[in-house]
Amino acid sequence: MGFVATVKWILIALAIIYGIFIIINGYLKAKKITSKRIYSDYHVHSKFCDGHDEIEDIVDVAIEKNMPKIGFSSHSYLPSEMGWPMTKEGTEEYKKVVTELKGKYKNQIEILLGVEQDYWSPTDDLSDYDYVIGSVHSILEQDTKNSAVDGLTKSFEYAAENYFDGDKMAAAERYFELVSDLYDRTHCDVIGHFDLITKYNEKCMKEEGKPFVDSDDPRFVEAERKALEKLVATPVIFEINTGGMARGYRTSPYPSERVLKFLSEHNTPVILGSDSHEKENLCYGFDEVMELVKKYNLNLVYDPRNK
Repeated sequence: MGFVATVKWILIALAIIYGIFIIINGYLKAKKITSKRIYSDYHVHSKFCDGHDEIEDIVDVAIEKNMPKIGFSSHSYLPSEMGWPMTKEGTEEYKKVVTELKGKYKNQIEILLGVEQDYWSPTDDLSDYDYVIGSVHSILEQDTKNSAVDGLTKSFEYAAENYFDGDKMAAAERYFELVSDLYDRTHCDVIGHFDLITKYNEKCMKEEGKPFVDSDDPRFVEAERKALEKLVATPVIFEINTGGMARGYRTSPYPSERVLKFLSEHNTPVILGSDSHEKENLCYGFDEVMELVKKYNLNLVYDPRNK
């Protein structure tokens, strides 16, 4: 075969290879686009409590993200607190607004009316909600402000010092006692941020060289286990919550992988929740959480009404 003919066939072969590359590359790009996960989010806060955005503005972002469903879960009215929970009057307006938006956007997205029901809130008006997230934010009814587990670290330290004889682990045990009672008290559908008490552990490790609450302490592990054993016997869904990640307190979601392993072993359903207080954080970190779902073969549900 002559030199010219050889070059000709080499060029033809290169053209064929390049054509195949273009086809395969285009296929892979298309697959990447079409295989991108689409999520719903049911732990969402707005200006009706301590969120930053109007509900309709959040709905607009959810539609832009192609979310099939969004559930709003404003903090329930809590008489002893101001600022972060809804007011009595605000609660009724919240229900009205979400209900109106359900109809307005019914052809674009399904909107659910939920509530994040604090352990200490009144429980006589929950029937209006599509679902209830049960949460513990403080460990003492008589002093919710100074016994908060997710406020400033000094709040929990104050509670431990003044109500538990300086025994921080006793305060942690009390926290899990309350969490274990969430279903009995609220008949909630979802357990919100099960181990919220560990919120500041990573921050304190960086700044002080030790966790805020030692989650490996035998007393902590035992209190956690007792709460889990009680709750998995009830018809609840556990939330995998990325709120601490979005706000820079944590690099992993609530609850811990130890808890996720327990939930997997008991085939307890889980659901994703961003705990977003800003519309930009809808579905925050859900791709990362899905890796944990796969790692532990968790029983993931896609709607808090499906138990």
